[in-house]
Amino acid sequence: MTKVNASRRKENVQGSGRELKPSVVAYKRERILEEAGALFFTKGYEAATLDMLAERLSVTKPFLYTYYRNKGHILSAICEIGVQESLAALDGVENTAGTSVDHLWAALSAVANIIIDRYEYITIYQREMMNLEAADAHRILRLRHQFDLRVAQLVEACQREGFVTLDDAPEMAIWMGGLLSWITNCYGPGIKRSREIVVKQVVHACMRLIGLG
Repeated sequence: MTKVNASRRKENVQGSGRELKPSVVAYKRERILEEAGALFFTKGYEAATLDMLAERLSVTKPFLYTYYRNKGHILSAICEIGVQESLAALDGVENTAGTSVDHLWAALSAVANIIIDRYEYITIYQREMMNLEAADAHRILRLRHQFDLRVAQLVEACQREGFVTLDDAPEMAIWMGGLLSWITNCYGPGIKRSREIVVKQVVHACMRLIGLG
């Protein structure tokens, strides 16, 4: 066995989730997504190849298959991260102190910051969603719908506490989601607005949809 083949064999064995701790597996999966995200963002999903990704990570293609079935599986994982983290942010707000308005503001601010942190991933989803497998696309849409429902519940709480008087306020949740997703057009390379300004402005715009100044 040559030194190169021996090295690759060792790499593939070490890359197997059966031999690694869950935290290490999670780290390796995250690293693959980071490099894949940068590659898909700059070259586009269709032009990017797994060979390119393996080269960026200094690994072999079999190593990638240890963690993801194929390139489409990597794309779906990238596209799902933003909404999964946003749902987790809503969970984190529920048990915090403050009024319903405080909770709504904190939730929208947290999601806005996630969109900025995941700027490349969100942009990839918006640009490459047509390349998702049908099952993956439907799963992500269900998660997005779940997010809208959760925001609507936060708005309903504002109604119950008397802060919001608009009858159709909960229906504005879907438009709040639209405003938040627009962040990718207001923040990024070449744009002078700061993170703080973008977050403040988009959250303020969302609140105005339900009559809160």
